[in-house]
Amino acid sequence: MAENQTKTYADRAPEIPFKLKSFSKEGEKRFAHLINTVADYSATGKSVLETAANEGYQLQMMLMGGNYGFVCPETKTIYLNSAASDGHLIETLVHECRHIQQHKNGIPSEHGEFVLRDAVKLSRAKEADAETMGASAAYEIMINGGGREVWDALTEKAPKITEGLLNAAEREGAPLNHKMMQAAFDGWYQNREIMQIYEDSYLVTQCLGGSCDSRNNPRDYFKREMSSKEMVSAFCLDASGKCYQSGRLNVLDEPERLQVQQKVLDMAERVNGNRRQSGLNADVSYHSLYAWGTAPKNGGKGADKAVLSAAAAKLKGSSR
Repeated sequence: MAENQTKTYADRAPEIPFKLKSFSKEGEKRFAHLINTVADYSATGKSVLETAANEGYQLQMMLMGGNYGFVCPETKTIYLNSAASDGHLIETLVHECRHIQQHKNGIPSEHGEFVLRDAVKLSRAKEADAETMGASAAYEIMINGGGREVWDALTEKAPKITEGLLNAAEREGAPLNHKMMQAAFDGWYQNREIMQIYEDSYLVTQCLGGSCDSRNNPRDYFKREMSSKEMVSAFCLDASGKCYQSGRLNVLDEPERLQVQQKVLDMAERVNGNRRQSGLNADVSYHSLYAWGTAPKNGGKGADKAVLSAAAAKLKGSSR
């Protein structure tokens, strides 16, 4: 923290025209440094930041605990933690701008309308994709002469992501490619702790809990399906707009990616039992999810359909 308080920055205008909400000249110069590090050294990161700027988002620093930043769509503001290092903030800036880009591409920020199986896929894939963009920018900054600060900051936070990306490179300093981006994406799924944090936030609170909240219309929940192919084709895109998951468009259907905490499955059963008794549509998709440690090593769409068919038959019988 002390380093950021005493660090001086060049007096440059931002290369990407974000609106800046700063209370000092030094604050403006710091913002410009974060933006220009990306713009100068990472084509991937630059394309993501440009989308957010064109959508009218502004940047603001504030002290916060527990994270490096977040995006608020209601105020069109990306908040960054002023106490964090520049390395962490640059990666966070790219990450949050990617969420804005995902939303621009038609992906909603709320997940309650989706059946639970697809809410699992979507919530995780969005975060994995945002971290992939952060890792891609950090890597390009490093190999293009912008230094290791961003890469080292991300390695400290998410070592499996940077390890995966580097191991997929054909040689040291190789240009970023789809194989490397896929490896970074897969690295996110190796952090069970962070996955469970998002389970609690998105699945338990937003989807299942939200469907039981009297302030919400329960008919707005669990009514939409979206395939892995549709998801990755919509937002797993490189700087040129090509899908970096091409060749494995059904990647989100892999059973290992559909494991959740047992409490999620238990809550889904209770919630949908109550929905059946109330005459509402019951979501049987959760039957194709697995408790942690129980997913088969080999499985595919055929197995998934079989599980859902069995669940649908069970539901039909219980409703008689």
